[in-house]
Amino acid sequence: MRWLAALGAMLALASMSPAALASEQHPTSYEIQTELWCDDCQTTLAEASAVTFTPRAIQFIDQRIAAGASKSEIKREAVKKFYGHLSLAPSKPKPRASQADLEGEIMCPVCNTTLDQSDSPIARRMKADIASRIAAGESKQQIKDELVAQFGTKVLAAPPAKGFNLLAWLLPFAALFGGALVLGLLAWRWSRNREPSTPAPRLSPALERRVDEELARFDEG
Repeated sequence: MRWLAALGAMLALASMSPAALASEQHPTSYEIQTELWCDDCQTTLAEASAVTFTPRAIQFIDQRIAAGASKSEIKREAVKKFYGHLSLAPSKPKPRASQADLEGEIMCPVCNTTLDQSDSPIARRMKADIASRIAAGESKQQIKDELVAQFGTKVLAAPPAKGFNLLAWLLPFAALFGGALVLGLLAWRWSRNREPSTPAPRLSPALERRVDEELARFDEG
């Protein structure tokens, strides 16, 4: 049986990503403390107050890291050594799907509005279906996938940004960019085609004197 356990551990290591494998083989003390639960404090060891055993537990973790033990080995040994005080930290629960969020992100196939703005019979059935799936513990993505399987991607208020639906995301930006480019080009051509205004020709000094004399004679008369 021991060789089976060793084989299972080897397979688990082989399936890890490089980052997870590095974390398993070369853990930090703080990382392990966040994954151990202090039963006395009802928090992780990293956040626990300095009760009687916590300094000794942290010292034990540091010693085992220095000895080259893996994260799994250290956690298992720490729980065994400080039994009744330490246990494995509970996994974080997945966020529960929200009825309000889903109704704002799912379209009514008949009204072409989101469910939260529709009261059609099919919208009411879809709302009831969503509520029952949330109660059954399904995630938001699972519920969306089920609705897409029934009604197609048009049931999503925001189409997935891939394939043909990617155009729905890119076209508004492309139109805005294209419009700005056309306006800029027109403004550039307009500025290039404008001719500078030609200044009025100046009179010669002799002609200016004649004009002044004629104006003076006209004033005298």
